[in-house]
Amino acid sequence: MRQLQKAASVAAFLIVAGLLIHNLNALYFEPYTLGFENKATDYGDMAKIENALWSFSFTSSGIAHIVVGCSLMIVGLFLSEYFRTRLPIAAKFLLLSAVLSGLGFVLTGISDIPGTVYAGILRDLNPAQNTEILLMTTIFRGMVNILAIAALGAFAGTVAWCAGRTDTFPKGLRIFAWINVLPGIMSLVFPPAGFAYIQLLPLWMLWLGWRIRTLPVPH
Repeated sequence: MRQLQKAASVAAFLIVAGLLIHNLNALYFEPYTLGFENKATDYGDMAKIENALWSFSFTSSGIAHIVVGCSLMIVGLFLSEYFRTRLPIAAKFLLLSAVLSGLGFVLTGISDIPGTVYAGILRDLNPAQNTEILLMTTIFRGMVNILAIAALGAFAGTVAWCAGRTDTFPKGLRIFAWINVLPGIMSLVFPPAGFAYIQLLPLWMLWLGWRIRTLPVPH
């Protein structure tokens, strides 16, 4: 258990690093070097998407998505084990939400890196369907990203609920967890609004990673 605890703490800090890359891309590289100024419309412009393929922003974002997804599953596994004895059903739901969110992030990264290679081969072989293929890959990426963000909200809410029932984390950390539920809800109503998680998650995950490191657990 102690080894899993250390792994979860490191994984939380890796999520922070991945989200810092996302923030750098979202707040600087994408609007100022790639022209993505309006998230509600510009990501539907296939000319801009094609121009951004293999840019530093899109490539680093893809790698970061995979790292975040795998790391989130590790954090979820530890917290599920930690709460399993006292809250067995909630612990299972916590793990499920972490796995679903992690899978969504990993699939987003797969779409960004090997998916772009595969789509490039298809576009070269079918130049008349260039825009249609870009639209298909963009739709797939958007759908799995919604899965990642919505399940992330469920994960944050479950962590907050479990922590409140067991008095595990400070009240401020639990409140911040509930705030991180909001992007998940918004992503199901108006997907572009769900990207608020990019600004909210790093601080919460940094705090959570530190608290995980200091939790008393058996060796």
